[in-house]
Amino acid sequence: MLGWEDQRPLSQVITPDRARKLADRPKLRIMTDALLNFPTKYVRAGSTEALDLLEEGEMYTCVAEIINVSERENRSGRGPRTIVSFTFTDGAAMMESALFGNPGLHKACLTAGTIVLLYGKLGRFREAWQLKNPSYVTVHPGEGAKFGAFGPLKTIVDVAGSGEQAQELLSKPWLPSYPRRPGTSTAELIGVMDKVLAAVDQPAEVLPAASTDAPAPAWPIDPEGEPLISFAQAVREIHQPPVEGPFAAQSRIKFNEALELQVVMALRRADAEKRTSVAMAPQDTGVASEVKKALPYTLSEGQTHALERISEALNSTNPAQLMLQGDVGSGKTVVALLAMMQVVQAGFQCAFIAPTEVLAAQHARTLTQLLSGTTVGVTLLTGSQKTAEKKLSLLNIISGQADIVVGTHALIQDGVEFADLGLVIVDEQHRFGVRQRDKLREMAPMDRTPHTLVMTATPIPRTVAMTMFGDLQSVRLEGLPAGRGKISTSVVPAWKPRWVERAWQRMAEEIRAGRQAYVVVPRIDGDDGVEAWGERIATQILPDATVAVLHGRMNAEDKDEVMGLFSRGDIDVLVATTVIEVGVDVPNATMMLILDAENFGVSQLHQLRGRVGRGSADAVCLLHTEAEEGSPSYARLEAVAGTLDGFVLAELDLKQRTEGDILGESQSGARVRRATLLDLTEDEEIILEARRYATELVSYDEQLARNLVAGLDVDEQDYIERN
Repeated sequence: MLGWEDQRPLSQVITPDRARKLADRPKLRIMTDALLNFPTKYVRAGSTEALDLLEEGEMYTCVAEIINVSERENRSGRGPRTIVSFTFTDGAAMMESALFGNPGLHKACLTAGTIVLLYGKLGRFREAWQLKNPSYVTVHPGEGAKFGAFGPLKTIVDVAGSGEQAQELLSKPWLPSYPRRPGTSTAELIGVMDKVLAAVDQPAEVLPAASTDAPAPAWPIDPEGEPLISFAQAVREIHQPPVEGPFAAQSRIKFNEALELQVVMALRRADAEKRTSVAMAPQDTGVASEVKKALPYTLSEGQTHALERISEALNSTNPAQLMLQGDVGSGKTVVALLAMMQVVQAGFQCAFIAPTEVLAAQHARTLTQLLSGTTVGVTLLTGSQKTAEKKLSLLNIISGQADIVVGTHALIQDGVEFADLGLVIVDEQHRFGVRQRDKLREMAPMDRTPHTLVMTATPIPRTVAMTMFGDLQSVRLEGLPAGRGKISTSVVPAWKPRWVERAWQRMAEEIRAGRQAYVVVPRIDGDDGVEAWGERIATQILPDATVAVLHGRMNAEDKDEVMGLFSRGDIDVLVATTVIEVGVDVPNATMMLILDAENFGVSQLHQLRGRVGRGSADAVCLLHTEAEEGSPSYARLEAVAGTLDGFVLAELDLKQRTEGDILGESQSGARVRRATLLDLTEDEEIILEARRYATELVSYDEQLARNLVAGLDVDEQDYIERN
């Protein structure tokens, strides 16, 4: 973490057998692995609390108080056995459990008032919770009770070395609970961490001390305005909190997690400042003015404001690094077109990179249509083009005949040379890694660096934007273009067959009115796959309609042909997977039915919905679901139906997904640690402080900043995964 690591094996502090076991499934091999495996919950001494969710059949851990204990004989075919039954509470629910055999131990340890750490499998009997095959270890013995341990939790005694040492360890002010990992338990990790903390060297402070004599960054503060504790103190107190609790340690660890990425972003900003671009002044006459006047509609206020900010950034020798955020259907493509016209008019080329060949081909068609009658040349370059066609595209690019080059990842492959590249536009930023995004810029001469504009129709919460895209200047495109129809959204439960029947009737009505519709299916294969649904709709549900399917396994030519037919109105119903999620623009499509909508995330549903309502007619989006009313999945669909504000839905999506999903785990062999404590929904103040500190640190000592993140290969990382 930030340049600190202890590479010593755990076998130096625990037995070789236990070290081998922990290195296997939990993958805890060295001291750093254990120290950075932070607890996520704590129980204050003397209190009770559930440490896992109540799910029948799942293994369950809690700190519980014994309420009462009873004993009875059970005569079975295997002979008499003494059963010790006990009732306990985890602070929220009352439960029952039973232990077979060894009654003397259990009766001596499990007395009323004793607090124990319990572990077992949850079950239900006559509407009551039961803990089956329980394991326990004493946390605080009740009056007259002895310390005891039984079952798998007895490992804490084995690791600690004796019952007395285990009891002392469990009697600390706060008892940590570790994230569930296969092959180990909280009890074992409490014992292991005690050994690790006793043996680990005092971690050196990775942040420079604030000084009045040197311009070192001011020491960071927590959200309450208090100075953060040292890293060494935080590493210890996160595992064994003092009486005051783990809160100061958590703040410092969260800060370090935020600072890792903020330092990378600050370094990227510093690197960009070393490059220069050619300033491209906007012109009141020429092709840019002609294209703007020829648009079939007037720019919205949001488009005008966004374009002004982009135009100003392009008219600078500092390479623009912009992120255009606009909600679904807000008109980003037209803003991008007019920005490109400013660059083309200045004598430079533009690269427009899209994540899929379907989207690249559509962008090329749209731009060609909008530029009809001008001298601006548009060239398409994709990986699946035939050799002759690709050679011609490459020739147009290197010769400068192609003013705008639209393509996929093929644009950033070796062998693609631009005559004079002035602007790189990356559409749907979340589909590209940082290195992919910047490859064209980094290939350019230092004094002729192209400006960069990345676009996303996935509204990004402020904390994510600061953390993941902190090297980019955000330009927010508000509102929708004038003349757009309204979109209504409704949930259609599968257990209301009349509603489902009415959904298909509504689709038939739209088709008879000359409109088109999408049916979105979450999978390709099987009875509920896109091919099967396409056949079913064409032969049984809407036999009079023209139906086609579209999915990712189709070759590029077939996909392009289907989209072309649908765009021209030759197809009534397009049955597709999420290949249509972004960029597809068919104004005549006024209805979308998303089947099994509970399989999609909030932002993905919002993206899909954005494929309708792109013309002047009102549109409808129906979310079909098998989810039960009142379930989290159903509530998610209701939230999507309740608002068209993508930024509101993005915040909801962030809260429902873990930070791990957002930060990613590892791609392209990147060596990167996930943020385990930092919560992007709650820790904005910590992220802001880390951003401030990172910027000052790079100015103070850039080499120190680089050393701190030398092991974090962020350039290989695709931060936001959608599929």
